[in-house]
Amino acid sequence: MIEVVRSGRVEASPERVWHVVSRADRAAEWLAFTDRVEVTSGAGCGERRTQYGRWGERHSEIDVEVVEYRRPKVVAWRHVAERLDGRPAPRFAAGTEFRVELEPDGAGTLVRLRSCQEPASALKGLLIKAFGRRQVARGMEKSLARLTSVFAQPA
Repeated sequence: MIEVVRSGRVEASPERVWHVVSRADRAAEWLAFTDRVEVTSGAGCGERRTQYGRWGERHSEIDVEVVEYRRPKVVAWRHVAERLDGRPAPRFAAGTEFRVELEPDGAGTLVRLRSCQEPASALKGLLIKAFGRRQVARGMEKSLARLTSVFAQPA
């Protein structure tokens, strides 16, 4: 398992942060990997979404299923299918899960982003460690900065 974790503090209550991080229609505001998200079925745990964005210079589409939804603490999704430029993406991970964990911190919230990938093979695991992990970490850091700026704006 390859895990990347980044944390930051947001000057808003867990309920307010939850209202942003749990909703597909707000993902583009803060999630660096995402330009837009469409809900394709369901709600809460079991909800299916398609996330549209970019991976480097390529257009990406990721079908995800929400696998954990505990208000206002955790929302997590697993990748069901990935496409780059409209074609199936190379399969480096046998499984990917992304988690957003919220914890009260005084008047604010500690936000922890966690990506867990199960490599499809030992060689692909080395490639994820060498290249993918760094890109995921940068995206998480950018996501935390964007989330912080959502709450820095006047309400």
